[in-house]
Amino acid sequence: MPQDGGATDAQRLREQLMAPDPMQRAMALHALEIEVERCACSGRATLSQEASKFAARGIPYYALHDPHFQSWVGKAVAYWEHLRAAMARPMVKQVRSRA
Repeated sequence: MPQDGGATDAQRLREQLMAPDPMQRAMALHALEIEVERCACSGRATLSQEASKFAARGIPYYALHDPHFQSWVGKAVAYWEHLRAAMARPMVKQVRSRA
């Protein structure tokens, strides 16, 4: 994993979130938090607020085959992918026309 805490791709993030080593899971959650901060700085408040609330709840009890844990991993990866995609798109400001 890169030194800045960022995961290289969604598959790597998923692997770390599901790792038996708790430190790997913590590092993966930190990678999500870094993406939240990057997205918040770019003016995409709604997505970053949602992902921030999700990350703030922390990592649930590790039970690899538990459907709730699997769902949590899926949500974490989905947030990470959405944050990365939002950062890749240029922000377009809407201009209202006066009628």
